[in-house]
Amino acid sequence: MAIINNPKSQPVIEMTACIRDACDDYKHYIEFILEPAKEELEAKVRNNEVLLHQAFGVNLIVAHSVDYLQAIRSAAAVKENRKDLVKSFDEKFAVSGAYLSNRKMELIDAINNAIKHIRVDPLRYKSLGERYGQISFQSLVEDEGRVLCHLENYRFDYCRVVLLPALRALANWEFSSAESVLRFAQGEVTIEHWSYSDTYDPLDPSTAIDRMIEICSSPCKNCEEEADACRCSQYVFAGDEGRFEPLYSPSEGEFEELMDHISPSYNRA
Repeated sequence: MAIINNPKSQPVIEMTACIRDACDDYKHYIEFILEPAKEELEAKVRNNEVLLHQAFGVNLIVAHSVDYLQAIRSAAAVKENRKDLVKSFDEKFAVSGAYLSNRKMELIDAINNAIKHIRVDPLRYKSLGERYGQISFQSLVEDEGRVLCHLENYRFDYCRVVLLPALRALANWEFSSAESVLRFAQGEVTIEHWSYSDTYDPLDPSTAIDRMIEICSSPCKNCEEEADACRCSQYVFAGDEGRFEPLYSPSEGEFEELMDHISPSYNRA
């Protein structure tokens, strides 16, 4: 899914006992809480069997991941409060999705606060209120095995659009050491986006048809469902109707090259 790297521009932080303990805590959280929650939710989402209380439970688990990451960052002397980390979370940890870009963890945290306090305080969370309207524990509702999020100008599949992308950004890691956990907690990640070229040699004409089929069957980059199953066109984001958006779209040059391999007469006058 991703490569963890350590840019030269980042200062090397000495691994202390405090940082190591915080990193070990997060590794434990991934192995015994985040990963099992992700696998269970993926199965329920795939079969459209998600119940409301299950979505709220996973939402709480994801929201508390921020506390584990903040503990690592705090031990490493990163001067940042939880609110700031939540605000920048999607950018630091590369949460995917076409809609709600850089807003997923913010919404997860808001839903978690809503179930604790019944409604999110609009004075305390002014920017959230301006963007989403009133957020309460009733913002999530069951709908035929899915859990939808209903807000003032939004209606979408909460698990597919928000929860699963955030879970995968947090849990799909096999850390080799405390140092690698620390680099992740610092947001030093490079995501390898899905591409057909990982499977097929782009220079081999004999694979052109297979490559074209894979490109044309790309899942939606928002909900990760296939085109015939995607419901994004039924949803609303910031007052606008959603739509299917392929995870991978070939450039004009790539398309022309593939068509030329598939049919040599394609570009002939």
